[in-house]
Amino acid sequence: MLVFSDALRTSRAQLLAAAIDEGSAGAATLKIYTGPRPAPGAAITSQVLLVTLQFPHPCAQSVTGGVLTLKPLAEQMATASGIHAWGRIANRDGDFVADLEVGPPGLGADIEIPATELFTGAMVRINSATITEP
Repeated sequence: MLVFSDALRTSRAQLLAAAIDEGSAGAATLKIYTGPRPAPGAAITSQVLLVTLQFPHPCAQSVTGGVLTLKPLAEQMATASGIHAWGRIANRDGDFVADLEVGPPGLGADIEIPATELFTGAMVRINSATITEP
């Protein structure tokens, strides 16, 4: 098993934060969609956008020990109903940064949301989030 040093893991986490914060056109976003999840960065086809959350700028609260702790994302209203399956992070210019699995707690998803389905008009927020580099 490949194991990186804390210094390298922290550098990778800092690069991720910088990638999210990159750009100048607006806010970086986390968009949550229904399935199926496309290839990383691929075009959205039949997936339904459920909610768009905006990252504060800068997005990082702290980066230490290979862990990026994000600032809370502003609460937003779901614009469609459906079962969440995955999310996409885009930088401030809308460029692809990362795709993540979304699921209920305890199943190992990258983003855990207590409800298995989102409904139009429901308020969605992320109060805390960490990304741990391997």
